[in-house]
Amino acid sequence: MSSKAVLEVLDRDGHVRHYLPVHAWPVRAGRALDNDLILDDSYIAAHHFLIDADDTGVFVQAGDTINGLRANGRHLAAGQRAPVGAQPVRLDVGDSHLRLRLAEHAVPAEQPMRTPHSLWHAAWPTLAAGALVFAVLLFTTWLDTDPDELTRALGSMLVTVLVAGAAWCAGWSLVSKIFTRRSHFLWHLRVLLIGVLAIDLASALSQLLAFSLSWPLLSDFSFVPVYAIGAAMLYFHALGVEPRRPARLRAAALGVLIGGTALSLWFNHQNRDQFGDELYMNHLFPPALRLAGTTDTASFVQGLAPLQASLDQKAKKRDAGDDGEAALDED
Repeated sequence: MSSKAVLEVLDRDGHVRHYLPVHAWPVRAGRALDNDLILDDSYIAAHHFLIDADDTGVFVQAGDTINGLRANGRHLAAGQRAPVGAQPVRLDVGDSHLRLRLAEHAVPAEQPMRTPHSLWHAAWPTLAAGALVFAVLLFTTWLDTDPDELTRALGSMLVTVLVAGAAWCAGWSLVSKIFTRRSHFLWHLRVLLIGVLAIDLASALSQLLAFSLSWPLLSDFSFVPVYAIGAAMLYFHALGVEPRRPARLRAAALGVLIGGTALSLWFNHQNRDQFGDELYMNHLFPPALRLAGTTDTASFVQGLAPLQASLDQKAKKRDAGDDGEAALDED
């Protein structure tokens, strides 16, 4: 006998955990044993809802319940009903999630599997990103280390990077395995590598533009694009854990960006009496990359004049503090 519909019980990831073929109306669901579908959920009533059909079509009706249910996001209180349209209906009942599919509902098209043709096709983007990260780390370590200590610094850097990167990706993979049944290790590794490259590129570009255009604000606030990239990395990592809620993940990533930026601005102001990250531009590049016009000595000294008042005020505060400490010592 052909089914009129199927009522599916979904897990948190939207996968079908159990289904009930419907051969006749009505269909009742709840915790009581005389229901067609028994749901073991303390937030569900004994006879929570039913699905029936009349001259107008199939509908969902809430039963004797204080919590009601949601049909495609619409809340139904006890006794209220909602028609079933041309698309499957998502039913949220207590802590349980169901989906009603009628026989006339169109079956979604088959999705192609993202299976690589070979191991090389799956691994080459990650290997390329890893090689670039490795080259950048080698170059920065070579720049920052004395030649006599280069070998030791390279070994320490490699061990630290490998251990930290493996632990980071393994942690995200474990969470993905728990919630999606797949580890997505290559995905998390690729997100990490691309994020590190983007952070290095954003930092270097902000410093280069600040030097070339004589815009120190670009280097003072270079932490803002770095935080933006970090928030994007968290978003894509979380997307491997909860792929069905991208809007919420984007909102959370935006919150991380705003919160991190606000805290950095506050700490900078507390520690340096300014919102920027640097007291002065401390990155020099070849003069050929300089695009801003030069300033003669007289104009430069004249431009420093407005600083005199603020420096005198800070000196007075410091002298007043020293006098107070001296008086306490005499006492």
